[in-house]
Amino acid sequence: MVIIAIGAVVLVRNWPFTQAAVTKTLENRFERQVVIHSFRQTFFPPGCIAEQVSFLHRKRKDLPPLITASKLTVTGSYSGLLRQRIDKVDVIGLHVTVPPSEPGVTNPVMPLTDAKAGNSIGIDKVVANDAVLEFLPGKPGSEPFKLDIQKLVLDHVAESKPSSYHAVLRNTVPPGLVNAMGKFGPWNSTDPGATPMSGSYSFDNGNLAAFHGVSGVLSAKGSFNGAIRQAETMGTVDVRGFHIDGSSHTAQLSAGFQAGVDAQNGNVSLESVKSHFHRTTLESKGEVATKPGEKGKTVELELNVGAGRVEDLLLFFTSQKQASMTGAVKIAAKVQVSPGPGFLQKVRLTGDFGVNGGRFTNPQVQTPLNDVSKSAQGEKKAQEQEDPRTILSNLRGHVEARDGIATLTGVAFEMPGGRAQLEGTFNLLSEAVDIRGLLETQGKLADATSGFKALILKVATPFMKKNRVTSVPFAIKGTASNPQFGLDLDGKRKLGMPKAQGGTLKAEKG
Repeated sequence: MVIIAIGAVVLVRNWPFTQAAVTKTLENRFERQVVIHSFRQTFFPPGCIAEQVSFLHRKRKDLPPLITASKLTVTGSYSGLLRQRIDKVDVIGLHVTVPPSEPGVTNPVMPLTDAKAGNSIGIDKVVANDAVLEFLPGKPGSEPFKLDIQKLVLDHVAESKPSSYHAVLRNTVPPGLVNAMGKFGPWNSTDPGATPMSGSYSFDNGNLAAFHGVSGVLSAKGSFNGAIRQAETMGTVDVRGFHIDGSSHTAQLSAGFQAGVDAQNGNVSLESVKSHFHRTTLESKGEVATKPGEKGKTVELELNVGAGRVEDLLLFFTSQKQASMTGAVKIAAKVQVSPGPGFLQKVRLTGDFGVNGGRFTNPQVQTPLNDVSKSAQGEKKAQEQEDPRTILSNLRGHVEARDGIATLTGVAFEMPGGRAQLEGTFNLLSEAVDIRGLLETQGKLADATSGFKALILKVATPFMKKNRVTSVPFAIKGTASNPQFGLDLDGKRKLGMPKAQGGTLKAEKG
């Protein structure tokens, strides 16, 4: 009874759950003035409930509080108090505003207890629901990055040791829930961005339609290790039903990646991404980051396709049942996609490509080219009808896409008995084609009765010389699904093809 009485006296004299004691403890642990608007104690179990808790700025008292909480519930036990431990702390409606760090300046936004604060009380579990971490940008004009935490559980919280955590985060773009678990801390009071963290995560049912212009369902999983400012992560991503507006096709995408993530602003540095769809593998690197003056993330990538299929890429941008061309493709390009609606208008691309064994799938395109090629080799009409072989080879060129228009330059390809060079534009939105080119062939155009070669015959015959190379300027208009071939009669566009030896076709209007 004496021991119990002594213990009771100690507890009464050192009762930690008064408003003054709780306020002082919070001010020591967070090194700033704390205001509690409503407070009441509980005794069975021992604890307290504090409402409308605010952690103020040290100097700028005119600014909104850095940290606020709607409700703070502390639950303990009498045996735990003797051991200086609290069973559980529930935090509702936590909002933390984290100002940007300045080089060489100490910025203890949420420092936990340090040496000068004396002995601290350990906490077995902290549960925070509906919490928001808002990281203010370091660059003027940039949007703050908000980390929306649906639920956070911290186990065995102490100032000098890492805590185990399980978190459920609401991802905004694309919308979905991220489940993460691992280790966090100890908190670095001098440089919060250097606070260590590690763990694993999963993300399911992310709706890509939030990016405007694309759609699909994204899932991802991986692991990370590092600090709040820069954590290294690796994992895999899968997208079901990936689709770009304007296309009638979807694809299953899968990717493995290594990246760096800054949890202070949500920026991602993509060190290595290897994506696969259909029969094509795409390797890329770059970043997904917020640019000054923009709301949202801008994607900047360097892309490389070492061994792929051109039809796999073209299907993303066509409403037709099949791609306009097939063949093996290589690509080296740089891509930038700004945030906001209209994916095809926002995407900017510049790169070089090469296609081997190419063939147009539309007979309106392929048949005229076959006719020219086969006539160039002296084949008879019967042979032309029986030989369906692919005639394009060494197709190569440069492409730039901007504001929904793809501009082709330096495009050249070869075919048996001839070669061609062309340039022009392709509208990614309407699929309108405006291409001009120059065809060089030694073919016997007199064999033609239909198609592109027949059109050339009607105009070119009076100008031809026997057994000489014929240079024929041509134009392709219309749309990708209904191209219209003809001679380029204005002759205004000059291409870089070396001048051929022999006769040259000269066509004038009229």
